[in-house]
Amino acid sequence: MKLRQLEFVREIARTGSFSAAADRCNATQPTLSNAVAHLEEELEAKIFSRTTRAVEVTPFGDYLMSYVEAVLDARSELERATEAYLNPDHKVLRVGMSPLVDMALLNEVLAPYRAANPDVTIYFKECLLDDLSGRLDNGSVDIAVVPRDMVEPGWDHLRFYDDQLFYIPSDGLALGGAGHIGIHDLPDAPIIMTGGGCGLNRSLEILFAQNAENFTAYPGAAVSYPIIEQWAGIGIGAGILPEAKLSGAKGCAQRLLKHNDEDAVFEFHWVWKPNLAIAPHVSAFQDHVQDLVPVLVSGRT
Repeated sequence: MKLRQLEFVREIARTGSFSAAADRCNATQPTLSNAVAHLEEELEAKIFSRTTRAVEVTPFGDYLMSYVEAVLDARSELERATEAYLNPDHKVLRVGMSPLVDMALLNEVLAPYRAANPDVTIYFKECLLDDLSGRLDNGSVDIAVVPRDMVEPGWDHLRFYDDQLFYIPSDGLALGGAGHIGIHDLPDAPIIMTGGGCGLNRSLEILFAQNAENFTAYPGAAVSYPIIEQWAGIGIGAGILPEAKLSGAKGCAQRLLKHNDEDAVFEFHWVWKPNLAIAPHVSAFQDHVQDLVPVLVSGRT
């Protein structure tokens, strides 16, 4: 297995085209096709299903994709670490995040910091919470965004934003009514969860416990939020996702309300490890998070 093969796989999945992926990877299409075929032979499973009209990721390929991304991200991180060691004057801000985070909002609130600090390069790292915790501890991430329920003892933290939760019915059809549903009125359908680690499962468990409600988790696990929507659409179970992670299910999804009829939300916090010996540009970003970001977020609502 070679990194180049994984690059090809990622670009094919992103573009849905062997020819477009070859162009983006500066390779010929035969070279790309042969490399992917050899990788599929080595793994003994198909990553893509190909017809004369379309390229689709197989269920195995969908399962594999997060691992492909992780390997390629690790290579990029190694390159950045090497650059930081050999060029210590290069200022880098490393921002970690749970996959649940609203990336558009995160990028938006970084804009003023970028403008004020053009000499700082910002790197994003999306990872599961166990990995994120280790990265905060060892200093390979300077600051991170996680669900409030996942904040660990000893971390400094500050509220960032709330994301409204939506219920996705198991048949993919709109439930009707006023566009919202109470947590006590949910249909008797299992809730589709992820494999864990992003914070969705634990935060939902806490939400239901706080509202004195039980729920049944679907025994399988989805590998991504779009898969939760797809499974809900074909009746496997229901889904609950923050608004930022809704895509195709927006037409049938209902705002979820707590027992007191307030909106059910996931609360996200900035977190960082207390450390007096941080670089000035990182300290400046912490000031940005504490002073300006709350104003930017409040002005958005």
